[in-house]
Amino acid sequence: MKKVLILVLALIAVSCSVSSYSVKPSNPKTVYCVKEFNYDSPEPVLKDLLYQALTDAVLSSGAVIECSDKTQYFVYFSVTGIGFYPVGYSATLRANVYVAQINSFFSLRDKEGKEIYSHSITEKTQYVGTGMRADFEKRYAFVELVDLIKVRIYSILTGYGS
Repeated sequence: MKKVLILVLALIAVSCSVSSYSVKPSNPKTVYCVKEFNYDSPEPVLKDLLYQALTDAVLSSGAVIECSDKTQYFVYFSVTGIGFYPVGYSATLRANVYVAQINSFFSLRDKEGKEIYSHSITEKTQYVGTGMRADFEKRYAFVELVDLIKVRIYSILTGYGS
């Protein structure tokens, strides 16, 4: 019985060999170039997070980032404003709930410089904290805001954004 089982397993293993094949992509990938990234704020961590989110959104959409002759579209992104506003206070009247907001502008242009798409993006979130804890919570708020912007840019590039 064991010999028959081994023989059957050997036949299955031989018949399940992997054959090589190649698939040509049906449509070539879109090539973007991040032409301009404007950010004027004293928050260097936020600058790095925003640039990473911008490039991640482009790559996640299935496109390629390459600034060359192959480039089809140019991406322009600028942060127009960053704000932190207290909206809640403790019993001792110290601010402990804040709203963090980022206003930005996203634009897409073709090789000739013709604007194909432009959109103002505003995202906001709340965070809680006082003293040193507020600084940590502020950084988490940055990450959350940047993730929201990344999703918005991804939806624009994939055709789901408005």
